[in-house]
Amino acid sequence: MTKAINQVRQVAKIKFTASTELWLPTLLILLGGGILAAIIFAVIIYQLIYLDKVYPGVTIGDIDAGGKTSQEITAELAQTAPQYLAETVTIQANSQRWTVSGHDLGVRIEAEKTAAAAFAVGRSDNLSTDLQTQLRLLSHPTQIAPILSYDTGPLNTVLQKIADQVNIPPQDAQLIIHQNGTSEVIPAERGQRLHLEATRAGLTEALQTGNPQPIRAVVQEVIPAITAADVAVAAEQARRLFDGPVSLVFEGDDDTTEWRLSPETLAALVDVTETVDETGQTTLRLEFNRAKLAPHLSKIAETIQLEPADARLKFNTDTNRLEVIEASRQGRALDTDAVYQRLDALLETGTSEPARQIDLPLIFTSPAISSDNLDSLGIKALVSEATSYFSGSSQGRMNNIALSAARFDGVIIPPGETFSFNEHLGEVSKATGFDESLIIYGDRTTVGIGGGVCQVSTTAFRAVLLGGFELQERWAHGYRVGWYETNSVPGLDATIYTPSVDLKFRNDTEYHLLIHTETDLTTGTVTFRFYSTHTGRTIEISQPEITNIVFHDPPRYEKDPTLPKGKVVQVDWSKDGMDVTITRTVTISDSLLHRDVIFSQYKPWQAVYKVGTGESVVSNPQ
Repeated sequence: MTKAINQVRQVAKIKFTASTELWLPTLLILLGGGILAAIIFAVIIYQLIYLDKVYPGVTIGDIDAGGKTSQEITAELAQTAPQYLAETVTIQANSQRWTVSGHDLGVRIEAEKTAAAAFAVGRSDNLSTDLQTQLRLLSHPTQIAPILSYDTGPLNTVLQKIADQVNIPPQDAQLIIHQNGTSEVIPAERGQRLHLEATRAGLTEALQTGNPQPIRAVVQEVIPAITAADVAVAAEQARRLFDGPVSLVFEGDDDTTEWRLSPETLAALVDVTETVDETGQTTLRLEFNRAKLAPHLSKIAETIQLEPADARLKFNTDTNRLEVIEASRQGRALDTDAVYQRLDALLETGTSEPARQIDLPLIFTSPAISSDNLDSLGIKALVSEATSYFSGSSQGRMNNIALSAARFDGVIIPPGETFSFNEHLGEVSKATGFDESLIIYGDRTTVGIGGGVCQVSTTAFRAVLLGGFELQERWAHGYRVGWYETNSVPGLDATIYTPSVDLKFRNDTEYHLLIHTETDLTTGTVTFRFYSTHTGRTIEISQPEITNIVFHDPPRYEKDPTLPKGKVVQVDWSKDGMDVTITRTVTISDSLLHRDVIFSQYKPWQAVYKVGTGESVVSNPQ
């Protein structure tokens, strides 16, 4: 029985022990769960309390925002903003100081945004992080800086006023060229500039934090763009150039001419220029100013300038060879571009000093007709000749004929060139030796300068026709002139009137053409002779075809008080009007070269007499 009792005791002991081991953990679990529940309950209650309020431990400046709603904080910030913005900050740059308030800078406190920022502390939508933040706020409060906004106008105005006093522009190194032909290097100086953005950021931080310490303005050092090293090349150029005068020398055929450019003159002719290489490096150099040099070189060029002169030649009919009356001359001109290049070479820096004498370069031009190798011109024989008659002309008309014909004596026309009568005739005026004589002007004959010149153009025209040359321009007179029909037929005259009415032909041969003229005032003849090489041309000139004859009116008598009473002078001679057509045909080896239809339309012309009505009386009027 005892054994049974012991067994019962052991079983009971085992049961008691098992019961004890189950109860203690259960009790502990129950106690822990209660604490956790209490904590969770407390957290929930805390969140509910501050559901629409800022958590404790958040401050905005002097305002304790904890436990207040966003609306309450916004209202309080709006109330304290004027006082807050009246506070000043000091900006310091070097030894200068400026004190400004938030009002001066156009600052505004964004109350709603600042309140929202305070309310957002501990509310990140991450429960673990937010609980840690809320717990930390209880022992470590957080300061929220007021959110500020700026009216950029006042802020920029304040910063610009400060910048105006702070900024110092850098001084580039310079090379100064003085009028006396010396140079001077001005060293570079560094400048400074207010960094607006960095200074603005410092002002903003000071206003937000209320930092009473002066704010140091951010001042940047500004490096000059051109330093002494950049001026070194130009300084060396100036030293070399102004070391003495520069001579420009022209070696003439007979003597030498020299023009000296003193250092003072050279100083006025150069500019200091900037060049920038591919790396952005700036270098100062001296350059000659071509516009300033031009007047100097122009005067030199005028002295040197020499136009080429064609040879004046004469065909000797006895030897059938050309003779030189006046030799040709080579022309010359100053090579201005080459002078610029040689002057620029003076500015090149190097180990040797530049030569201070410049031999002036020239450009030479050859004459169109050279005295050398006359045989190459192809002037070997008389190829055409024409003579017209002017016997009975006034002294003035004869003088004009002789003078104008002489201007064509010795003219040479190269192959392919066009001859212009007006071009070679030149100016017709009293100043050039021409007299007054009868000329055709409008519908009548009157007195004018140069009467008789058309006698010469008519003669030249006939030599052109007979020579078979290419006719390019010819004009008929308005009416028939007796002198032009002496030993000739109507329709072979040619009038000129500068500059619009001209006589032109082209030397359409392979050879040069020499013109000789001869005027005989005794016999009253003028002759044009063309010398060249015979080309085998055959020239046929038809008889004139006359149509539309219009008879002239009876003579007209006009009173003239400048003539003695009873004196009668004939000033126009009667001619019938008509149309005249002449055909010229030029062939070579049976091939047609030219066929010209020369048409002239002449008006009828009545005789005109001047009858004197003056005070003096002519006893035997003619």
